[in-house]
Amino acid sequence: MPTDPDHGIHHARTLPEELLIFSVLSRAILDLFGPVGLTSTKEEAQQAKADALSFLTQKSGAWAKRRNDLCDAIGFDGDDVRARVIQVLEGDSTALATYDGRRELTQVAQARALWVQEQSRSKRRKSTPTPKPQPRPRHAISRYADVRRHIMPLLTKPRTFKDLIIETQGDVSDTTIREVLRNAIAKGEVANNDNTYLLVSVPETAVAATLG
Repeated sequence: MPTDPDHGIHHARTLPEELLIFSVLSRAILDLFGPVGLTSTKEEAQQAKADALSFLTQKSGAWAKRRNDLCDAIGFDGDDVRARVIQVLEGDSTALATYDGRRELTQVAQARALWVQEQSRSKRRKSTPTPKPQPRPRHAISRYADVRRHIMPLLTKPRTFKDLIIETQGDVSDTTIREVLRNAIAKGEVANNDNTYLLVSVPETAVAATLG
């Protein structure tokens, strides 16, 4: 004879983890369709309703994943829960007929208004094209004197031609850079050692180049 009074009915028990998940889902439904009694300000109440709406209705993203994970843990279909909530939001309250706490859901009209606002925002986001980033104009600096002012101070350290292009981020005309280097070498201001350029006199020439 079994001594355990609950022998044979253990599987009928609801585990604490499942009770917690039921509580989370019920709280979200109440936050969306009923009064938000746990908040202290109007702004917090509005945010709670907005979060509940996202949690219960989003089709993808973090909110949807959280909802579906919780529903899966208790044998519910997260997409079915979403569909039932949207059914109510779009005017059919019969989806709440089996909900035990439906008497507390006194703000269905407010939830529907919030849903309409969210749908409107979503349509605007989809209809507004994302502006394409404008390409940076290359070689914006091409005048000889301007290029010289950019290049000569860089030659206080040994630089290859590629180094100079990188340092100026492609904004300076490479053709004019070559012209500046040729003239500086001809004047004895810059030395070319195996295609590496360096001011002959540092820092005196660098100061003069910057000022000139």
